[in-house]
Amino acid sequence: MLLRAAVLAVHAGLLAALRPGDPNVCSYWESFTAPVKESYTKPHVVTSSKPCPDGLGLPLPCPQQRVVYRTEYRQAVRTDYRRRYQCCQGYYESRDSCVPHCSQECVHGRCVAPELCQCEPGWRGPSCSSECDEQSWGPDCGQRCLCHHGAPCDPLTGVCSCPPGFTDPLCRQPCPPGTYGQGCHLSCPCHHQAPCNASTGACLCPPGLSGPLCQVPCPEGMSCTTPCPCQNGGICHPSSTSTCVCPHGWMGEICSMPCPPGRFGPGCQGECRCHNGGHCDPHGGQCQCAPGFTGEQ
Repeated sequence: MLLRAAVLAVHAGLLAALRPGDPNVCSYWESFTAPVKESYTKPHVVTSSKPCPDGLGLPLPCPQQRVVYRTEYRQAVRTDYRRRYQCCQGYYESRDSCVPHCSQECVHGRCVAPELCQCEPGWRGPSCSSECDEQSWGPDCGQRCLCHHGAPCDPLTGVCSCPPGFTDPLCRQPCPPGTYGQGCHLSCPCHHQAPCNASTGACLCPPGLSGPLCQVPCPEGMSCTTPCPCQNGGICHPSSTSTCVCPHGWMGEICSMPCPPGRFGPGCQGECRCHNGGHCDPHGGQCQCAPGFTGEQ
């Protein structure tokens, strides 16, 4: 059981090792000491006795000495070197690989090299924390908007957000005759086929006609002007000016813009609070529920 545990531990250690082929892994040499058993030759004096004749011819013991060399063993310490691996400077170990370190968090991006953030489209700066301005987009805000008439572009895609009165992908073309507003989706309300301002929807009355919608004939033989340009029931306040106070469901300089989805009330100042796909009435704000739902909201 102990042997199996030891084998598993060694196997886990191998799996956790850094890969030498990783370009972010650096190597160095480490010295270490290890006990070794070394051999050496040690001299020994050996004494032997041989008979030596004396003067009378009698044998007597005659000691003799000689040196012999024997191989013996002793413990020693040897210094050796081995190659070690570690993450290169600017990288740290994470899940058995070396990843770059950025001291500042890449808020809207990721760290791709030591102290280098790669920003998501629409963001820039050392930590990817600054949005693109209205005239730039893309990674690091490196692309310039191509929109005309001062229109901003989407910081992610570069798509232009055309101001009222202009259309096409780059906001170069004015609205086609008979249309006005954001995206040129609104039809001119003017009577007698009078044109309207492509941006505001204000009617451009021909001679002989006046009123917000060119619906009032001028007295015969006289020219006249429109004292109050407000459309859709808006009133000028103060009455001596052309400043419009819009009724419920309308907004804009002359009350020619219907409330966008999610807004209602006078000047579209109210915020709809309908849930589950319900839409609110632009005039009073009452919720119109989607199929399958009921209740005030």
